[in-house]
Amino acid sequence: MNNDIRQSLARLKQVPPADLNAADGELTILLTALRKEVESQTGVLNNTEPTHESYSATADDLTALLQLTNAVIHTKAELGKLATTAEKTMQRVWKRVPK
Repeated sequence: MNNDIRQSLARLKQVPPADLNAADGELTILLTALRKEVESQTGVLNNTEPTHESYSATADDLTALLQLTNAVIHTKAELGKLATTAEKTMQRVWKRVPK
């Protein structure tokens, strides 16, 4: 895991759970960093002989990165649903405000 990913994860821990926009923004940054790292690790893996001692560790790292990427994608989708629900809920309030 590279430094960009570690920094993004650290920033994500600082985002208040209720701040959906900040969380989504940081998840987007994290997803970009993850995709770059996955591409890099895939290149390393493709250029490494399966019998080389680093092959297994690189494959494990790539698997972990892909799992984290998948989790980020699903989390972004869930946050989108939550934001839509929150917006609809708030619209109910604004519809009832006397004019």
